[in-house]
Amino acid sequence: MNIRYLLASLLIALPVSTGCLLESEDLGAVSSHVYANVVIYSGQGITADESGYHLNTEICGVENGAPVDGPYLLWVLTAARAAHADITGPWGTDDMTKRGGGAFQYVSGWFDLATLPGNVSASYDGPHTNAQLVISHGCPPSNNGAWCSPGFWRNATDAAWALTGYSRSDLFNTHVYAYWYGATYGANPTLGDVLAAPTIYSGPPNPGTSGYALNAFNATGAMLTDAIPGYDFDPDVMQSGSDDACPIDHFGNFK
Repeated sequence: MNIRYLLASLLIALPVSTGCLLESEDLGAVSSHVYANVVIYSGQGITADESGYHLNTEICGVENGAPVDGPYLLWVLTAARAAHADITGPWGTDDMTKRGGGAFQYVSGWFDLATLPGNVSASYDGPHTNAQLVISHGCPPSNNGAWCSPGFWRNATDAAWALTGYSRSDLFNTHVYAYWYGATYGANPTLGDVLAAPTIYSGPPNPGTSGYALNAFNATGAMLTDAIPGYDFDPDVMQSGSDDACPIDHFGNFK
């Protein structure tokens, strides 16, 4: 199910967290916004501890009041007197759906919570107000073994790559060696280069410090799979050849 749709039919009442929100004149990464007033997300709705970042409120499953099944984040912008708003994040820029009381809502896919403060923002029309952008609640992915093949990553969209924190231009010798693969290449190919040339990089396995017996081609797929939030590369899942081994589709939507 595609979980990046607007909540046109969501009827549940949503708790809205409060907190200080940064207002910025330097739009930088949020330059694609439509409206003049911009607020930058600074961590409302999540908490950090020694084990990482966590949602303050988890609601999983439509039967329990979640807007969708599967992993998601529900963003709420409160901007009194605004008529329109949009939101920009790793998924791009989308309109938010207006609710009552100056509230706007948007459902995104799941992203690593640690990467969101400072990297998600909203804009709105009307007069400037003390607007607030929060994660009202969400549902994290379960920690499961997974395998998304090199062919999957070769054909995946930028939205799927965004989940991993890597890009096609990242260098193999920097990111795949030495944990996933036990040797470097003199030409230092990009991840995209490796994925595009299976005949070159599908040689015999050369285990890295992980101990996994992977060739360079599969090592790249394993590294990217392991970076999907809530999932770990599992060689048993890889060997099984299961149709549901990869937890996301080519657009980065969790299945």
